[in-house]
Amino acid sequence: MNSQIIVVDDFYDFPYQYHKSFDESECLITEETVGKISQILGHSIKIVEASNEMGTSSDVVAHLECDWIAVIYMSLPLEVFGEMGVHFYSHLPTGLETFPTENEMVKYQIDQNELEKVFASDSKLWKEYGCIGAKYNRMVLFKGNRWHSYNINKNIRYQKVIISNG
Repeated sequence: MNSQIIVVDDFYDFPYQYHKSFDESECLITEETVGKISQILGHSIKIVEASNEMGTSSDVVAHLECDWIAVIYMSLPLEVFGEMGVHFYSHLPTGLETFPTENEMVKYQIDQNELEKVFASDSKLWKEYGCIGAKYNRMVLFKGNRWHSYNINKNIRYQKVIISNG
């Protein structure tokens, strides 16, 4: 599959056990998790890190230490009704929706030492082009190098899974 943002509703067959794992302070990642993500991507994967999260706010970021990130919402339906989830951005000066490749750095004349300054979190530098709402048992799977932020209500439970191609 060549998509860079994939949304899957009803991801887990029996999601309540994953929801309950939050109460036990345990991040429940099973063969079902790995198998379903591998099937969606069409190849084997390796879980680099997984965590249970509750609400997050972050600056615009891209993660280069992984190939994919999965956010799986585990709050019950009435708790997430109308809540926004992961936001996606393009960088206004360059139009890039992902961290720049070496060729793009040359094209846009970006100095390696200036990356932090060029891609600062100043809101004037970013245009939000998408936000995928939180929904119980919804997985949002996206390339790690994609510019994104987590502006998720503090009561929203979700699993964050960092993935590398296996």
